[in-house]
Amino acid sequence: MGRRLDGLGFEPVLEREYRQHMRADQRRSTLVCLITALGIWLTFIGLDLTRLDNLIAIGSQDSFVELAIVLRLGTLAVILRLLWIVRRNRQAHAYHHLTMLALALIGVTCAFIANMYKLRGLPQADIAQLVIIAAVFLPVGLTFLQSLGIALLIAVFTTVLGVLMLEPAQLAEHGRLSILLFFAVFVSAVGAWLRERAERDQFLLRRMLHSRAMSDALTGIANRRGFEEHVAMALLQARRERVPVVFAVLDVDHFKRYNDRYGHQAGDIALALIARAIDSKLRPPMDMVGRLGGEEFGLLLYDTTPQRAQERLERVAQAIAELRIEHAASPTASYITVSMGAVGFDGQETAVDLYRRADAALYAGKASGRNRVELIKGGERRAG
Repeated sequence: MGRRLDGLGFEPVLEREYRQHMRADQRRSTLVCLITALGIWLTFIGLDLTRLDNLIAIGSQDSFVELAIVLRLGTLAVILRLLWIVRRNRQAHAYHHLTMLALALIGVTCAFIANMYKLRGLPQADIAQLVIIAAVFLPVGLTFLQSLGIALLIAVFTTVLGVLMLEPAQLAEHGRLSILLFFAVFVSAVGAWLRERAERDQFLLRRMLHSRAMSDALTGIANRRGFEEHVAMALLQARRERVPVVFAVLDVDHFKRYNDRYGHQAGDIALALIARAIDSKLRPPMDMVGRLGGEEFGLLLYDTTPQRAQERLERVAQAIAELRIEHAASPTASYITVSMGAVGFDGQETAVDLYRRADAALYAGKASGRNRVELIKGGERRAG
């Protein structure tokens, strides 16, 4: 499936699917982490307020105090925004950027304020910065590489900021803190890497099992269950977006005679070739073909008008005819042909209603001589 050697990356389409799955799967833990972070951050703000008089009394570099307040409040705003997004399950495209920004701001702000307190001889806890490094790797919808990048950024920034802000006599202690920070990054990263690798393995396994449950083993396209699930989803989306949809049922002409003459193994090969030809004329991801059973296939053409669908379905029939699969037992042609019945979605019907009408159109096409596309929209009947 296009997996990288480090086990933490898939090919682009699968990677996007994994990240969407991960964010949805970790939504509850993300909420817990955000609420916890909000409570801790408000506590830090409260502690800062109790020390504000001492900071002002010391009186040096008031700009540091002002910057600390801006950083505290800015980080609080980002945390609140993230909490709103996760609770409402909205703006997924902005989530990762805001999460990384929030984590970076938390680390940068704590490093800056800790150094400010050290300069003024006020008590502060270096262990908080170690806890922040570990917190970066919590399950909050980020990948391992994203978390590692933020953790390294915080560790490097904390180290450089201390060198720039602190007095020479304080640098030895700061050096020891920096070593501990990078060690915390290493230990946390190992655990996070192992966790994500296991999560990706589970994701692949679930996806493989789901794919097998929804796929037809003979042709490789969707089976009836997978096709019906896709149709139900597509119809809901079509109602929301108010786009036209056409549903079609395709049947291989005189296929029983083909099996009787050439054998079931040849019939299986023919069905696989036909499925591939149909699929080549569709537009993923919303268009879909599924094997409904035997030699019958279902087709869904999304955002396609009946007029346009007539042309597209005729191209499908032509692609199958161009396979030139010999069928000497067919009274219709010397090669395999197909008949199709198609109907337009009226915006209210269920998938069962569409299938019933498309099946009726298919039988009308068969009664008219087979090897044709019979499309019905309302009371209007089109044939080709």
